[in-house]
Amino acid sequence: MKQGLLYSVVALAAIVIVASFNMQLGDPAVSQIPESMIDKVLYVCPSADSTWTTIATSLRPFTNYIFAGFFFGLVLLLFGWGWQLYQNMLDDKFKRESFKNIWTFTKWFFWAIVIIMLVIVTPNNFRRVSISGAGDQWVLCDANTAGARAVKADAVHAH
Repeated sequence: MKQGLLYSVVALAAIVIVASFNMQLGDPAVSQIPESMIDKVLYVCPSADSTWTTIATSLRPFTNYIFAGFFFGLVLLLFGWGWQLYQNMLDDKFKRESFKNIWTFTKWFFWAIVIIMLVIVTPNNFRRVSISGAGDQWVLCDANTAGARAVKADAVHAH
């Protein structure tokens, strides 16, 4: 295994483990709310407009075309695999080299889909909410996140 790939796998595993156990550096201050309001409050933070959010927003009108292209590529991919398997079945022997082009297309197709999904679907896409009476962009966050504000749960609406 290449050294760069090994470091990437180790870094990804460390990030997943740290995120799974809610580990963080420092002790952020938590806003205090009355005990009677705990089950009626959600915490929101202002949505930071980043380059990724801008790119995802600008690509939003084209998502139907992107998904149509994805399914077109998937049909081509399935047809290519089926055709190569059929040709090997007719010859009654397995020729590894006949799968070289379709396997290359499969790898390129997979990574293209991963990159497109990372660009189109940003993390804020799943946390984005709107608040009645507030016009800004908001995302759900934890109580200990910097800039978190407690808002009545019935005023928060999912997109």
